[in-house]
Amino acid sequence: MKNKLREGSLVKVVRRGVRTLSVSNSLVYGLDIRVVRETIVQEQEVWSDPKYEKVWSSLEGKVGLIVYVIRNKLDQPVGYKALFEGIEMFFKSKVAEKYFELSETKGNEHR
Repeated sequence: MKNKLREGSLVKVVRRGVRTLSVSNSLVYGLDIRVVRETIVQEQEVWSDPKYEKVWSSLEGKVGLIVYVIRNKLDQPVGYKALFEGIEMFFKSKVAEKYFELSETKGNEHR
C-alpha cells in the first residue's frame, strides 16, 4: 500500500484482526475536532453508556476521500487528511497504510 494513497483517492476503512478505527462523537474543547483512535471492536460496546450517547463510532466500512498528503523533505508521506462524512480528519501514514484500502484503482473504477 506504500505510496499508492494520493490526493483525490477514495479509501475504505477495513478491519485488521479485531481492531478497527473509531472516531469520537463528542466535541474536543468545544471545537468540532474529532479524535481518531484504534479500538478493539468489542470495546465500542463497553464505552457506550445508556444515559450518554455512544462515545466512539466505528469508521469500519466507511468510504472517505483523501484531501491532502503531508510529506517530509524526502517526499515520503507522513500523514493524510481525509474527509469522512463531511468531517476532515488527520491520520498518520502508518495508520492509513494499515487500515485504508483503495476503493478504486486505475483499472477498476467502479463505485
